[in-house]
Amino acid sequence: MRDQAYFGVFKKVLPEVFAVTDEQIMDKWTKLAFAVDELVSAAVSENSINPDNIEADIRKKLLPKLFQECKAIGGGMDQAKKAVELIVQITRTGLAKES
Repeated sequence: MRDQAYFGVFKKVLPEVFAVTDEQIMDKWTKLAFAVDELVSAAVSENSINPDNIEADIRKKLLPKLFQECKAIGGGMDQAKKAVELIVQITRTGLAKES
């Protein structure tokens, strides 16, 4: 379920990528959404005692990965940071609902 939210983040931050309906592009970003979900889940389980550490871990691990993907399509750090912050917000909201 969260992987769908992360895919939605990509669509929101990088609308030009999804303007063209190409199956390979969609598959690539879908796989990335699953990878983000795994990374976020690992950060939550490794830092479950401290929410600030969860968010810091997500930022530290995701920013380089998303910057690389954004750069590959002509984007940059601004798009990567925006995507990471939206993912952190999704995580924060999810954590709040679980508490």
